[in-house]
Amino acid sequence: MSKSRFAWVWPVCGIILASLAFRVSPVLAQSGDAVRVVLPHRVLFDISLPIYVAQEKGFFDKVGIKVTPLFARGGGEQVQIVVSGDADIAIGTGLLAVLSSLEKGAPLSIVSAEMTGLSDIFWYVKADSPIKNIEDLAGRKVGFSNPGSSTHLATLALVDWLKSKGLKAPDLVPGGSPPDQFTAVMTGQIDAGWSAPPFFLEEIKKGNIRILFRGNELPGLSDLTIRVNLARSDFIKARPEAMRSYLTATKNALEFIFAQPDEAATIWIKHAKLKQPPDVVRESWKFYSPKSLVLAPILGIDRSLEDAVKFKFVKRPFSREELNKAMNLSFVPK
Repeated sequence: MSKSRFAWVWPVCGIILASLAFRVSPVLAQSGDAVRVVLPHRVLFDISLPIYVAQEKGFFDKVGIKVTPLFARGGGEQVQIVVSGDADIAIGTGLLAVLSSLEKGAPLSIVSAEMTGLSDIFWYVKADSPIKNIEDLAGRKVGFSNPGSSTHLATLALVDWLKSKGLKAPDLVPGGSPPDQFTAVMTGQIDAGWSAPPFFLEEIKKGNIRILFRGNELPGLSDLTIRVNLARSDFIKARPEAMRSYLTATKNALEFIFAQPDEAATIWIKHAKLKQPPDVVRESWKFYSPKSLVLAPILGIDRSLEDAVKFKFVKRPFSREELNKAMNLSFVPK
């Protein structure tokens, strides 16, 4: 895959950031206890549900912070929002996008893991598609969300895997969120699109689409920390207790989600305005486990550093020592 393939990523993110400025800048007027958190989606289970649960159950109040969520579109976009100072923390950011930003000198710290493995992400095709297995994606159009996202990493791993079998690489198409992907698949713009619970579980149940593969089926991804949480370095230096409090509330919310799934599903439906029936929403729990959402440790660092070079997210090898300097997991509650 050529270097030019990724040359547009960061200029585009800059344009996107400019267009978002009117949305995020008013948050700067919040009171001193406010923590501004940027998320890549307002619905996804591991991304937004912990925020909604922590708000609904008072976990943020108990640790003395007021969280203001902002919503971006994943990958490099939310990194840029944090770097610009329009948010303090970014949730669920692809580790390779973070490495790319760190190489450029971005004042960021990785504060915890967010997702290990990709059990939640799946790629699907129309029910009547002639594509029956992963090998059939050779030469086809396959969607991912945005450059630097975890879905981007997975599709790059897909390309690598197909090439290792002597098959033609698929054409990777950045296509945004699950609803955007669904439209593209159903109208034939792409052959396979990505999704994550609770999106389109009902369509699978009805037989309109079928899952082709899940992220963990790609070699080496199941034991790899794919997404991380990060913060601006000056934020954690000036307000370490706020950072620690945020992760404590997040841990409490995750424990609640798995201990009380029915109530958590009700909270999710309410805050994310889900239209799926409760029984379909509850199917989402089959795609996640407490182990996949632990905040520490960060696994597979050497593989991620290799991938960053191989997939041209960085221009030179990024050493483990450099990454260790950019990680501060001391805020993760025991």
